[in-house]
Amino acid sequence: MLALRKRLSYKQAKWALGLMLLLSIIMSSFQIIADWREEKDSIHHRIMATFNTVKSATTEAAYTLNSSLAERVLAGLIQSDVFREVTLRDELGNQLAYLYRPVKPSNFRWLSDYLFNGLTKRVVLPLNYDGRITVGSVTGVVDVGAVTASFISRSVRLVGITITMTLLFGISMMTLFYLLTSRPLNRFIKKLSQLSDKTLSSTTLQFEETSRDDELGVLARTFSALWHQQKYVESQLEKSESYFKAVLHQSSECMLLANLKGRILDCNSEASHLLRYDQEHLLTLNIQDIDPKHHLSSMELSLTGTEDVKLFETEYRRSDGHFIPVEVRSNVIFLDEKPHFLASVRDITERRKDQEKVRYLAYYDALTELPNRRFFNERLEKTVEKAKQSGVVGGLLFIDLDRFKSINDSLGHHAGDTVLVRTAKRVQSLLSEQDVVARIGGDEFVVLLPSLSADSDKAQAEVTRLANDILDALSRPIHLNRTEILLSASIGISLFPLDQSDGMNILQKADTAMYQAKENGRGNLHFYNDAMRNSAAERLAMEKALHYALEKDEFYLVYQPQVNDRGYIIGFEALLRWHNKELGQVPPGRFIPVAEEIGLISELGQWVLDTACHQLKIWQDAGLPARFKALAINISPSQFAKDSFVDTIQDVIERTNIDPNLLDLEITEGMLVESITSVAAKMRSLKEKNVHFSIDDFGTGYSSLRYLQHLPLDQLKIDQSFVRDISSDPNSHVIINTIISMASHMNLSVLAEGVEHGEEKDILMRIGCSRFQGYYFSRPVEVDTATALLLNDAPLPSNMDTKSSITAAAQISAGG
Repeated sequence: MLALRKRLSYKQAKWALGLMLLLSIIMSSFQIIADWREEKDSIHHRIMATFNTVKSATTEAAYTLNSSLAERVLAGLIQSDVFREVTLRDELGNQLAYLYRPVKPSNFRWLSDYLFNGLTKRVVLPLNYDGRITVGSVTGVVDVGAVTASFISRSVRLVGITITMTLLFGISMMTLFYLLTSRPLNRFIKKLSQLSDKTLSSTTLQFEETSRDDELGVLARTFSALWHQQKYVESQLEKSESYFKAVLHQSSECMLLANLKGRILDCNSEASHLLRYDQEHLLTLNIQDIDPKHHLSSMELSLTGTEDVKLFETEYRRSDGHFIPVEVRSNVIFLDEKPHFLASVRDITERRKDQEKVRYLAYYDALTELPNRRFFNERLEKTVEKAKQSGVVGGLLFIDLDRFKSINDSLGHHAGDTVLVRTAKRVQSLLSEQDVVARIGGDEFVVLLPSLSADSDKAQAEVTRLANDILDALSRPIHLNRTEILLSASIGISLFPLDQSDGMNILQKADTAMYQAKENGRGNLHFYNDAMRNSAAERLAMEKALHYALEKDEFYLVYQPQVNDRGYIIGFEALLRWHNKELGQVPPGRFIPVAEEIGLISELGQWVLDTACHQLKIWQDAGLPARFKALAINISPSQFAKDSFVDTIQDVIERTNIDPNLLDLEITEGMLVESITSVAAKMRSLKEKNVHFSIDDFGTGYSSLRYLQHLPLDQLKIDQSFVRDISSDPNSHVIINTIISMASHMNLSVLAEGVEHGEEKDILMRIGCSRFQGYYFSRPVEVDTATALLLNDAPLPSNMDTKSSITAAAQISAGG
């Protein structure tokens, strides 16, 4: 209960009473002042009237000098209560009579003196006989208390009545305020004090004041509504918190909740299991204690104020000091209106091992444990570039075992595998630490010699010596199960950088030289020196011809069928071809790298897009088989990297009026390394238009599995290098099986390229591949033949070449 002085009714009455007293005093003062002004005139008239009543008698007494009459007249003046002292004098100033009356005592004497201050207290009245002769004067001293007593009495009564009325009104107001305001408020406050009771529900607390139609009723209703709303929000927050705690503690992943300083506030049992801490100990740690690489300040800046989920990989330290790789999904959540970090942590140790395994299988030969073609190609490009900068001559040896197939056929694949392993070890034993030997095919090995000599003649002599040592080492018999196996090898040699050839050209030259060595009788070596000069001249001619090839309409497209597991066509891949009058038919592997170097590849890519989409429109209008999925078009890295790429594709779709669902754009893994964010944004923009995406030559690039799962892909195309070796190389079999399994989990289709034999198709089907492309089904065909294949709609391979199909196809291809 509040003290009286703190209550609103008391404060209201106090201030109201004070204001009323002040106002009443002011008003009374104004009234008294006005009354006093009138009273002064009244007193003056009264004095003069009193003198006038005795004027004739006093004049007579003064004229006749009758003292007895004078005293009687003055006695009458004294009795009027106007004067307290009167004197009558003759014309000579002699006193005829004098009377004095004592002043009556009064409590307001001081007030009478104050009021009469400034007024004449001694009044002298001259006496004239017959109006001409002054016979004397009468003087009276005014009794101030007597003449003002009436005025003071009235004023005191007025002030007393006013104050009494004000006090009574104040008491009435206080009572009224208490009854109408303070008492209802006290009841309301008493109800509010019950809100601290946690067990009080929204239905048990009711405010009687809500039925009132005044301000208190509005306040009660408003507060009641707000309180019920708060209880509802609290109820929802409790449910949300309960759900959050259930999710946190029942999640199968490690869950950590921390404040912005990194202090761990909560965790689940999986966190304790993953980090090898008991839960109590874990709650005493900071994020930096388990993740020393974690920079909380930068993460705080990137996460605070946003609800975006941040995904990153790091390493967490367990209680035993051992670090484990983890993937962290973190974001900011608000609990009690305060931001917190919520992190979902997943142990990716196995995924890292799988990635390392896939990378190893992709870059190393499982049988000989030597680097494979992909590893070698990468190392070769870097070595050639370094040799160009340093001016040192390097060498490349292409080694092929002679008649190795006969060993497999006669002694079995196990014997062949042993021969390959022994061959790898013998070659490796002759090399220095900087040299690299790789197995790039069934019985094909290559040796990279980064630094032979700064002098080309000395380099040639050194590589010749090493090649002869390799030939001698491989010619030594191999003993296997009491069987002596005699080997020989042919070696092709290419030196670099004697011209501007890149790594692939140097490898091709060594390959050509190796075949020349075989033609020269096997078991020897051959240099590619003479062909280098011819190749340079041929390249210059090719560059010149490429600049005019589009203008002269020398390019054309061929279409290689893509089939399902029953051999029916489900799509085509559009492939670029070039026929020049001087150079003849130029393979794509030769002119496309040149076009990229001289900056023509984007123009060529646009031509391929326009031409292929135009042909797709013709087939679309003629009617495609229901199983037909898409026409695949290869996109070059420089073409895809342009900011206008998305607009270019949309423009082609609109101009040719094709169904975008029938368009499949093939990109390479190398594009994903450049800028995954830009690549994903472009792909999503076109994916919204129903355009499909495939990764071409999958397994030969650098793509991360984590990147792939965030891209809108539809299909992976297994590189033909894996398919070519699937029947003889267990490594390729494992890689393809891994790719198919991974694609299945990511809901991606898989298409195997380079299928050239029925055996390869059968193996691929057994491990889950159902889409194929390769010479086994059909070589790339010109547009009329492709149209005929669509019309015939028969499984491949087949011998479909009837005149009627070709004629009808020609009409359709022409748009007729």
